[in-house]
Amino acid sequence: MDIEFTTHPQTDDLDFLTKKINEETSEFGFASSFAFFIRNHVGEIIAGCNGSVIFGNIYTDQLWVHFDHRRAGLGYKLMTRVHDYGRKNGCTMATVATMSFQGAEAFYERLGYVADFTRLGYTKESHCIFLRQDL
Repeated sequence: MDIEFTTHPQTDDLDFLTKKINEETSEFGFASSFAFFIRNHVGEIIAGCNGSVIFGNIYTDQLWVHFDHRRAGLGYKLMTRVHDYGRKNGCTMATVATMSFQGAEAFYERLGYVADFTRLGYTKESHCIFLRQDL
């Protein structure tokens, strides 16, 4: 048996893994992916986020807003939709992680998140901040 490596996994392959995990852990709930996008008038993504609903938690993996559209409330609108989606799926907690050099910790704190812990050891002496919020 060979181990296959890819930096661009196929959606069907990822869905297969999620399906198998859900089958084996159904008594604890389910895991699934989500994404929200905001597009401009020509269909280009100007803001978006993605993550996972996993066993009562909604985790936002990535949140991005185009530089020209920052401070216009788009990040807030996206995270509001994330929280609403989490509640609709029975989540009682929302989590996110951000790198210290991104400067986003204060944004999440304004949304009601609190830091759970910080993990040191990343490149250029940066650290990862893990935050959570009850829903």
